[in-house]
Amino acid sequence: MQRVIVIGLDGGTLDLMQPWMDDNSLPNFNKMRKQGSYGYLRSTTPCYSAPAWVSIVTGSNPGKHGIYDFFRTDCFAQKNLISSRYRKKPAIWNLLTEAERKSIVVNVPGTYPPEEINGVIITCLLTPSFESNFTYPKEIKNDLTDNKLGKYELEQIAVDDIPKYLTAKYAPEKLSNQINMITTSHATVTMHLMERLNWDFTMVVFRGTDDVQHLLWDRKDLILSCYKKADEYIGKIMNKYPDALFIVVSDHGFGKADKYFYINNALYNAGYIKTTSDPTRNFNTILTLFFNKTSKFLFYIFPMQKIVRSKLGKKLIMSTVISSNIDFSKTIAVYHSICSRGIRINLKDKYEFGIVENKNYDKIRNEIIDFLENIRDPETGEKIVKKIYKYEEIYGKNAVNDPLDIIFDLKEEYGAQELIQPLPGIEAIFKNYGHNLPIVSKPGFYDWIGDHRPNGIIFMYGDNIQSNNRIEASVIDIVPTILSAMDIPISNDIDGRVIEEAFIKKPKIRRINNDIKKKQLLTEAELKKIKKLKLR
Repeated sequence: MQRVIVIGLDGGTLDLMQPWMDDNSLPNFNKMRKQGSYGYLRSTTPCYSAPAWVSIVTGSNPGKHGIYDFFRTDCFAQKNLISSRYRKKPAIWNLLTEAERKSIVVNVPGTYPPEEINGVIITCLLTPSFESNFTYPKEIKNDLTDNKLGKYELEQIAVDDIPKYLTAKYAPEKLSNQINMITTSHATVTMHLMERLNWDFTMVVFRGTDDVQHLLWDRKDLILSCYKKADEYIGKIMNKYPDALFIVVSDHGFGKADKYFYINNALYNAGYIKTTSDPTRNFNTILTLFFNKTSKFLFYIFPMQKIVRSKLGKKLIMSTVISSNIDFSKTIAVYHSICSRGIRINLKDKYEFGIVENKNYDKIRNEIIDFLENIRDPETGEKIVKKIYKYEEIYGKNAVNDPLDIIFDLKEEYGAQELIQPLPGIEAIFKNYGHNLPIVSKPGFYDWIGDHRPNGIIFMYGDNIQSNNRIEASVIDIVPTILSAMDIPISNDIDGRVIEEAFIKKPKIRRINNDIKKKQLLTEAELKKIKKLKLR
């Protein structure tokens, strides 16, 4: 019976890996390239981690699985993190559980809270804290110590960003060392689980390559060190399980961000966003600019990660950085988050502070689309936005979990930012007062140096895989390929295809007509609360 190992390399890009494989800096990737099949893996639109990883593990378009961002898209004035309960389609480990196959799942985005499966799940960066129940079975958590499975490093979205930014700015070598330590942690725990359990499927994601490319794109030596650490552990797993089918994937690619488009600044200038006070002089802006000026002192004096992970630290970050002093009761539309590339229209019948009537929805949406199409870089006079979509053009009219109303792609040299604030520095408070906010800037304190690209990576390696074979696939093709390799029927409800061209002997493809739905994960208490809310 074929065993399958999927290894995720978050943000892995052939643009960097090709020359590093050529000079054998990445010997195990080079081995997979020469003795297996490899190429580009097309990401979701937009190419962001949350929808892409969930498409990788479900084989479904985001319109079916319902994950469009790390923040839920069914609310307007709040920022609520997604969870595994929010996903509407079963993941590969759910399907394998039904087929009586055992899975090991480690550090895969979107897995918190862990589901009950045939096997083990240890969750990823959306996990609230080490004190939460982030493993299934629960008792596995007790074994995450140095003398058992190994110490497990947990990341926390948004909260950990500030210490990472500061470390990248003031001690970049320390950041790459931290990333490599986390990769070692996740790889060690995974390999120990593989030794302990009689497994059929294993998946682990190494997220550090995403962080290092976002924050240290200009330090290719440090980026290479993080790729080499992943390559090292991939090689160890390959040597330990030579009969397994290996599939190495990334959720998107990477490239340099030369400039940042401050989308909510543009919407504010055009009157679509209203704030409770002038954004050049509100508390959030003053606090942000003060932090910029004192960040080096704070970095060296205070234990930043401990501070931001405290209850007060989390509350301060989520309230000041995200809300940007927006008056939602007067706002027509807002850019949802830095990870969304999407705009939400404030419908009256849908949201607590909604002001847009349903009859005006199409008019407002078309107006904003026209506005985006005509935005130009003040320096070059060139358009910034590459392509704009209505949500149904990508996800379908029956898309679940309320997708964002407008999705857009920017030209590759631009990144996107959600903050509403003057740029850059304290002097901007006086320069911008009473004037339009700047909409384009060189990467600033809170901006990534590197940003996502639509083409990720795929490597396939094993006894039945074609050698030195170039392939192209999509994130939705991974699940049907795994199922066919394991001789498990594929539901016609799964969007992807089997990557047949990678195999020497083509796997048997069995399609079945059934609409696979995820089992209910809400507790009875939660269902009762929802029912009460509906009856109000």
